[in-house]
Parts: sequence; structure tokens; C-alpha cells
Amino acid sequence: MRRINIQIDDKIHLKSFVDVDELEQYLYNDLGFRWDPKTIADKIWDLNVGSKFECDGYRFSINSKRRVGNKLTDGTIIGAEQ
Repeated sequence: MRRINIQIDDKIHLKSFVDVDELEQYLYNDLGFRWDPKTIADKIWDLNVGSKFECDGYRFSINSKRRVGNKLTDGTIIGAEQ
């Protein structure tokens, strides 16, 4: 999971994404990136916390990288007996 700050028209929006594919869909559908959103999503996803990436008038920065508690995105719990 990533929490990403997106600066649009001098306003900062905080968005959370579970995986890079969700970020790619956001770039394509909501922001209108028509030229290879996969490449841009990968660059944003791999940023370090606090660093920024500017593209097409947007500024992206990673707010946090974390897992939600001890639960994985498929619903399994780390350390739970099967």
C-alpha cells in the first residue's frame, strides 16, 4: 500500500493505492494520462518516501509505504495457523 500526495493546480490530494495496477488505472482514468501510464505508475511506485516526481504539470510524492496491520491484501493474516 502506498499513500501518495498528488499536487494538482496548487492543491495537494492524498490518495491511497493497494498496488501499482490501481495507481496505473487512476492515472489513466482519473487524470487522463494517455501515454504509457504503466511506466509513469512504476516510477511513482518506486519513489522513496519524501522524494518527488513531476510529470505533465502534476507533482507526485510518497507520503508513506506500509502494510495495513498484519493483514495482507488477500485477507490472510501473517502468523495465523492454517
